[in-house]
Formats: sequence, C-alpha cells, structure tokens
Amino acid sequence: MNRMFSIFKRDLISSFREFLLIYIILIPIILAIALRFFIPSINSVSFKFAIDKNMDNKIIEQFKDYGSIELFDGREEIKGRVKKVDDVIGIMQKDKDNFIVIMEGNEKESSKFIPQQIIRSINKKSNESIVKISNIETKISLVAVYGASSIILMAIVFSGVIVGFNIIEEKELGTIGALNTTPMTSIDFILGKSIIGFILPIIESFIILWILNMMSLNIGMMIVITLTSSLISILFGFLIGVFSSNQIAGVANMKLLLILVSASYVGAILLPKSKQGFLYWSPLYWSSLGLNSVIMNTANWNDVLNYSFWILALTLVIFLVCRTKIKNTLI
Repeated sequence: MNRMFSIFKRDLISSFREFLLIYIILIPIILAIALRFFIPSINSVSFKFAIDKNMDNKIIEQFKDYGSIELFDGREEIKGRVKKVDDVIGIMQKDKDNFIVIMEGNEKESSKFIPQQIIRSINKKSNESIVKISNIETKISLVAVYGASSIILMAIVFSGVIVGFNIIEEKELGTIGALNTTPMTSIDFILGKSIIGFILPIIESFIILWILNMMSLNIGMMIVITLTSSLISILFGFLIGVFSSNQIAGVANMKLLLILVSASYVGAILLPKSKQGFLYWSPLYWSSLGLNSVIMNTANWNDVLNYSFWILALTLVIFLVCRTKIKNTLI
C-alpha cells in the first residue's frame, strides 16, 4: 500500500512540475467557466412545442413554462409542423391523464426525454411536486447538458493522458527498469499509476458541475459512471505510455485518442438510435450515454448499471488484446 501511494505522490508532483500536464488538468475547468457565460439560463426558454389547441388551457399554460408553443388544429397540422427543419415536439392530449408525443423520428436521442419529463410533472397532483421536478429534470438547456457532459468526458480522458505522460517520463528517465530490482510488484506499479486517473476525474467532474450550477442530480450515479469511465481512460493512458517513446509521440497518440472520443460522443448525441449500433464497440460511447442521462436526470440505476457493464466489458476486451504489449514494456 505504501509503495502504491509513493508512486501516486511522485506522479502528482511530476504532473504539477510539467507545464503540459498542468494545462491538461486545468483546461476542462477553464472550458466550464467559459461555457457558464454562454449557456442559456437554466430558466430560459429552450424548447419548441406544437400543441393541439383543443387541449386544456391550463395544460397549455404549463407548457409555456418550458418553452415556446405554437397552437394547431388537430394531428395532421401538428405533424406538418413537426416535419419542418427545426426541432419541434408535437403534443396532443388523448384523455385527462394520457398524452401523445409526436416526433419526426430523426431527432437527437435525448429529445424524447424532454416531453416525457414535462408530462410527468403535469400529471403530478400537487403544484409543489410540479415545481420540484421541473426545476431538476426538465428546465435545463440541452446546450448546458451536452456542454457539461462533453467537458466531463474530456476531464476523464485527460486524466488517463496524465497517466500516460507519467509513464513516458519514467521510460525517459530509465526508472521502469530500475523498479524491477525493488520489492515493488507489478500490481503495485499499475495500481499506483492508476490512482491519479481515478481521483482527478471525480474532483474535476464535480467542480465542473458546480461551476455550471448543475449539482441537482444523483451524486451516486455520477460517481459510478465517472469511475467506470475512468477505467477505459486509464487503460488508454497506459497504451499511450507503452506506444510512445517520448512526449512528442505521446502528444501524437493523444490526438488519435481525442479523435476516438469525439467520434463516440458526437455519434451518441447526433446519430439516430437506429444508426448507433456502429458505435457499440466503443466504451466511450457508453460513457457518453451515461453522462448525458445522469446529467439530464433521466437515468435510473438499471440504466447506470447497464452502461457501466458495457464500459467494463469492452475495457476488459481491449486490455486482454493489449496485455502482452503492456506486460513486455512496463513489467
């Protein structure tokens, strides 16, 4: 245990000594501060609804609290409005407690959660419950959601990059070979190198959420998704360290990793669900889904455990494929 924390302490000191690593640590927080000045207010109008004018006026008024509305006469007129270029959600009332949501089908996956949460709040019997749920679950800009989740994912990935650059430094100084002559085991070395990759994402994630005023979420779910996502990030960090002979090569490999991260995240939020099967192989795709759903307060524990399972399973597969290379280089 002492050996592991000695490695962690040395890596922490090294990270703050190198300007590049300080930049990697701070950039997610700087981006969060910048985003805070540009995202719409949490209480601002963020959504558009095409609503049947025959619905109860009280319900129509409640939808005005969540966005702009346009009134139409019947299903066909609503469908015609929904089919236009901009994102508009059609709403009809089947009876007192049942609503029909009309969507074109090519919207972002997250869009379907918005009307569900609004309708759920409207169906509550007490006004107090409506206010509580809508403030937490629905009255939040999608720009804020996607901005927060992308910055948090960046912080998680960058924590793995720090692990990789610390390994590169060990290789350049020749200390990895010297460690083989000490009582330190390979498990001590791997776990010691990984500690910073677990601690830093948790700290930065909650700093980012605090800056963006988005702490009204399930803390436990956020920790679980962040920790499981950190595993794949740490593994990628080890691979950067293994395949990079110096920091220049490390930066090049980091850029390749960021391309993978960007493709996984953009695909998760922009591709229709029917096309997202092409991304199932990427652990970062599941991380993106998990972060978005937790931040939007649409996830339950079954969802979180499902996302975590896929992250862990795919991370294990990647590790088994690369295990020999890691072992021959570091152990």
